[in-house]
Amino acid sequence: MSSSANGADEKIIMNKTQSSVPDRDVQYDKSSNLPQWKIDWDQARALYRQGKVGQALVQYELLLQRKGTVDEARWEYTCLLIQEKRWQQAGDELDTLLAREPDKHKFLLARARVSLEQGLAEQAVKLYGQLYESSPSGDDALEALTGLVAALAKMGNREAQLPLLEQLVLRKPGDLSLLKQLGGLALELGQPGKTRDVLAKALKDNPDDVELLRLMARAMEDLGGADAGAVYRLRIAALAGDDVRNNQWLASYYQQKGDFGKALSCVERQLKTDPGAADLILQAARLYDKTGHPGRALDYLSLYLDLVPDDRNVLAERTRIRRELAISLVTLVENKKVQQLWQDLAAITGDREGVYQQMAEWLRQHGKKAELTEVLLVLYRQHPDDRHLYQELAPLMESQGRYDELEKL
Repeated sequence: MSSSANGADEKIIMNKTQSSVPDRDVQYDKSSNLPQWKIDWDQARALYRQGKVGQALVQYELLLQRKGTVDEARWEYTCLLIQEKRWQQAGDELDTLLAREPDKHKFLLARARVSLEQGLAEQAVKLYGQLYESSPSGDDALEALTGLVAALAKMGNREAQLPLLEQLVLRKPGDLSLLKQLGGLALELGQPGKTRDVLAKALKDNPDDVELLRLMARAMEDLGGADAGAVYRLRIAALAGDDVRNNQWLASYYQQKGDFGKALSCVERQLKTDPGAADLILQAARLYDKTGHPGRALDYLSLYLDLVPDDRNVLAERTRIRRELAISLVTLVENKKVQQLWQDLAAITGDREGVYQQMAEWLRQHGKKAELTEVLLVLYRQHPDDRHLYQELAPLMESQGRYDELEKL
């Protein structure tokens, strides 16, 4: 909040500082025997008009060394220091000016702004507050109020900031940035109803403003629960599909609703932004499993285990899914379609070997030696140097009289 308000404040003051160096020479009664300070001052102004700000600053410094009592020249110099963001020097010069004219309005206003930039937030609050209270409808009231809001933000005094920000919005009712600041601050202070009321018209006029939608979503969640917030979250997803936090929220929301398909879509959108995030990969794997796509679940579990190889729970989870998929395919093996199944399985998952290994284990447990032999043959063809596989295959094939095939292995 402070940066935007501070930006508005800076724009106002910068306009004033730039206009505080007159576009003319210093007026002097006598035309002959011009004093050196007058020549220096004219030269400083001329350099500024030529865009040579650094040289102009040096010339002002020479002038003030020769004649330090010319407050108008010191003010012009101070304005250039502010323009160049040389806050410490500007503050020192303003203190000198205020020592002579402590009630000079423009000096106080500039000192408040410089104090804010120096990090002296309490001093800025005091000065801006005095200026605003002394003339709440004056020419500089808007600048004082803007600065006061920014200074309170730097102090972290949100409670005091809220009513002043409301006043600022009343003075600038069409300022969308201020409306967002007010809506966000009201949320932080636990006033979601105020956020809703403040932003309702702004959102109607700017229906595709994602920042407004985020604020309204949070407010409606606080007021009416997740279903009320989801209305706005879905609009955000349509406008900013790569919004990670919004996709996280929607994924959690749909999972709580039991709509795992929509939750999966949200997780996949997140993965496009961060494809190497292990937690997202694991979420996707589990959601694929819940939506009846065990092959895809296995693929994502393999990706996850590449990143986190020692996760025992996930290793067990992968074994379970492999086994369930294997059991569902046993009928095809029993119908002597084991080789065709191997080819077809490639379109379902990249983890074919894992599934076939679990299928072999199930066949062992159920004493289905003929089917086990076919499954092991497929695996052995992938790994012809695997002695453990051969040692299991050989007696199985001998018991079935498949000597010719065994000799060719």
